[in-house]
Amino acid sequence: MTKTYQCLVGLHFAICTLAMIWPGALIANRIEPTVLGLPFLFAWYILWMLVLFAGMWVAFVVRHGGDRHE
Repeated sequence: MTKTYQCLVGLHFAICTLAMIWPGALIANRIEPTVLGLPFLFAWYILWMLVLFAGMWVAFVVRHGGDRHE
């Protein structure tokens, strides 16, 4: 794959990771408000895990065309 593709995937992973640790966790480190009964920090982590999953899934589809290699 191209260098641009690798840089974009790496950047996406880095942004999601930084949002879940410092400094992103400092933004969300509070109990109130609650989201679906969860403290805001837990909801923050779940949001970023879903964003990370979606980005990695898109990267897989772009690289492999959605085919499963068994």
